[in-house]
Amino acid sequence: MKGTTQIDLSKYKLIVFDFDGVIADSLRSYRELDQQLIQTLYGIRENVQEIIKFRDKIKNKTKSDYDDEYYMALNEKYGGGKKSLAEIYAKIFEILPTIRSQIKPKVGVIQVMKEIREKHNCKIGLATSSERSEINFFSSNNSLIGREINLNEYFDRIVTLDDVRMPKPDPEVYQKLIDFYAVPTEKVLVFEDSLLGITAAKATGAAVVAIEDTHNRQDLNQIKNLADFCITKWDKLVL
Repeated sequence: MKGTTQIDLSKYKLIVFDFDGVIADSLRSYRELDQQLIQTLYGIRENVQEIIKFRDKIKNKTKSDYDDEYYMALNEKYGGGKKSLAEIYAKIFEILPTIRSQIKPKVGVIQVMKEIREKHNCKIGLATSSERSEINFFSSNNSLIGREINLNEYFDRIVTLDDVRMPKPDPEVYQKLIDFYAVPTEKVLVFEDSLLGITAAKATGAAVVAIEDTHNRQDLNQIKNLADFCITKWDKLVL
């Protein structure tokens, strides 16, 4: 089929998925949360792409996109530091349920996940910069993703932000899975979308499949140079 990428999964003993931007079509939704936050608190209508650039500039310094440092940096940039952290989080928690309830799985990913589970004898892990509570939510019937697949039941092991000291691009989140299963890194395949995530996975020696998307276009040349495989959509992957 034209434009497809074929990968022989029989050579891999551990297959690892990232979550946001790989399974969940969530990254734009979370940037829209920030967009609503900025407009509501500061009266500024910021472009989503500008928010993405700002997030990418500072997320090496923070453990989560949603921790205190990130939102105080946002507050300083757009509001001159005038809002308290309590005010910021109150508004986030007001907006967040609506945003999360609208997040869908990436088109075709559930089919690929089920095919891997049914046809291949390997361990399957999740390595995410999301917190455990987020994964629990998206595993439940309260989410559009959870209604299609229970993540907690599907994955053999899940490593979240709560389980590591350093976020991506540090390789710790991937290394924990590799060490747990004691799998040689040449037997590990990772599905990732962001430059930071791909950098983290490659630092372990694993092979990486990059998922192209609108949010990572500014890094696409670097992503293609780093990744072992690159697909534009899940239905372009042949297993």
